Formats: sequence, C-alpha cells, structure tokens
Amino acid sequence: MEKTKVLHIITRVVNGGADENTLFTINGLDKDKYQIDLLTGKETESEILKRISIENHINVHQVESLVREIDAVKDFKALMEIYKIIKDNNYQIVHTHIAKAGVLGRLAAKMAGVENIIHGVHGITFPDQIPVHKREFFKNIERFCGLFTDKFITVGEDMKQKYIKANVGKAEDYLTIRSGMELSDFIDASNNHQDKINKLKKELGIAEDDLVVGMVSKLEPRKGYKYYIEVAEKIIADHPEVKFLIVGNGSQFDQLKEKVKNLKLQNNIIFTGYRTDIADVFSIFDIKILTSLWEGLPRVLVQAAATAKPIVTFDVDGAWEIVDQGENGYIVPMKDTEAMVEKLKLLIEDGKIRNEMGEKSQKKVNDSWTVENMVEETDKLYQELLNLK
Repeated sequence: MEKTKVLHIITRVVNGGADENTLFTINGLDKDKYQIDLLTGKETESEILKRISIENHINVHQVESLVREIDAVKDFKALMEIYKIIKDNNYQIVHTHIAKAGVLGRLAAKMAGVENIIHGVHGITFPDQIPVHKREFFKNIERFCGLFTDKFITVGEDMKQKYIKANVGKAEDYLTIRSGMELSDFIDASNNHQDKINKLKKELGIAEDDLVVGMVSKLEPRKGYKYYIEVAEKIIADHPEVKFLIVGNGSQFDQLKEKVKNLKLQNNIIFTGYRTDIADVFSIFDIKILTSLWEGLPRVLVQAAATAKPIVTFDVDGAWEIVDQGENGYIVPMKDTEAMVEKLKLLIEDGKIRNEMGEKSQKKVNDSWTVENMVEETDKLYQELLNLK
C-alpha cells in the first residue's frame, strides 16, 4: 500500500505545549499508513531535530528563515523555501501549527496545489489583551488563510467558538481534538508516599508542614506572574506558613526574582527554575493556581487535575473545560486578585474541602485527554479528507 505523505509545519520546537502536541501526533500516527515529515525553523536546536528524527523515524526539514517574529524579508524567503519543499515532495496533507507556521505553511501549501490543508490552533492568535489594531490585523490574516484551509483543529471549545465568531473559516470546518498528554505519571504522583513528598519539600527549602501553592509555566508576561506575586503577598500576610512555588524558566526570571527580593518575600516565594520532574513537583502542591492572561487550553490545569489538586484560576480560555465552579476548584474574573485571594483562603483554611476538590479534579480527567485519543482522532480526520478527494 502506498503511504500518504504528510508534512507537519511548526515554527520552533522549544518544549511548549504545542510542540509536545505535534510530536506526540507525529510519533503516534501509523508509519505503515503515513510517511511523515516535519518542517521547522532556525530557533529549534539541531540536536533536538536530530533526536526527533531518530526517535520518530521521520525526515526533518529546517528552514533557517522561518522565525517567530515578523520580518518581511525572512518571511518571504521562508515562504518560498517552504513552497519548494512542499512542491518537491508532493505531500497529500500539510498540517500546520501555531501562528507564523500556520500562515506561511498554509499559503505555501496552497501555492503548491496541496489538496488537504489542515491548521492546528493551539492558542488564540488575536487575544483580547493585545491592542485593537494588532488584533484586527491578525484576524484579517487568519480570515484570509481560512479561505484555503480545509480543516481547523482546535485543542479546546472556547478557542473554536472565538475563531468562528471572528469569521475565520466556516463553522463546519472546525473540529476540537483535545490536547493529548501522557498523564500516567501525574496520576501516579497523586499517590506519592509522604516520605517522597517530604524529601522534595526539603530539597526546595519547604518545611514538612508548610502548605504549598504552585504555578508551573514559562516565566513570560502573558502568564501573569505580576498577579501571582500580588496574590502571594496578600496571602502570606495572613498565612506565613504558606509557600508559593514558581516552577519554570523564561524571560522574566531575573526580573520576578528581583521583585520578590524587594518585597522581602524570598522565604515564602520559591523559584525552582526549569524542572524535568513536573509530576513529582505537582505532588507537593496543596493547591494549583493559574494567573495566565491568555491560553489556548491550559495543559497545566489538566495535569494538576490528574494529580488530584484543587484549582484556582483566572477566567482564561479553556479553564471551564477543566474546572467545575465550586466542585473541583474556582474560576475568578481575569486579573481579580482579591477574588483569587478569597478563594485561596477558603482552601488554605479548610483541608477537608481541599481534599474533596482534589478527588473531584482527578475524576475530571478522562480518555479524551490521552495521546492515544488525540492520535486516533487526527488519523480519522486525515482519512475523511483523503476519502473526499
């Protein structure tokens, strides 16, 4: 049987949610049915690309001019290079991911006459938090690309509705396939022995009986750590036994650390830096919070739920798909730190509610979040499109 040639295009692979999603899909698809290639930009390290190629048994194309930031000269050059790669390899499906790769990849695929063009929407390209003129500019680009997109895959329902409302493509062209995750480690971590939890607490400078509130994400402006620290400051004033963990790295690491130092809160707000043992880190949390200003679908909330943690989050896209208000956590208005403090205090001061909500969180995690389901649904979509042509 002749294999279907598929090209996945993503701007960079840097351990983000969309990257993980893409690699899980590439790895999981049946190699007897598909010949899968990956195209990415210069911001992906060559060693990572080599590992991806070997582990996933795929060909990898690196386009040096494909970069995240808008650059007219580089973008045009990238468009033509992507077009040539697509034309030379005669792909039957081109599946793009995220904004820049989505625009250039779909346009190049259209120019090359590809019959099946799919775009994976992992986050909102035109969030409410950016200036209106930029928002409208990005909406218009998405509307244009929507004219030659056969299917949109969104990782969450909120995102899907926003794109449809913005008149990007047609409603019938959208399909929600939840972001697939390897959750077994998180579910296992919910049963970590107390000795293991105490050992990790000690490593991070946390006393055994301290209560831990945590957030895991890149330290970037859109993650709202400004509000996280504001919430922490108010809680610590009344509950000095509470420790706040900031787990991750990013452009704001030094700036945020300096802010915490100036507030003299470094004994209560702990920066762990980048960690590979995220499931175990989740196991020492008593409460998971999220102060992101925009998301596609917050994978960390799914992971927190799998680890049986109660959740308090801003009203960010995707939160309602994971949190049942008052059941396994609380969703508070965007940037409303007072409301977040109020809900956190309820959980801090009542261990029974914390435990009950944590148990309900874990029950929210079902098969729709698994890698297997994501791959199966993607395969089904590919076959439907191929059978229509």
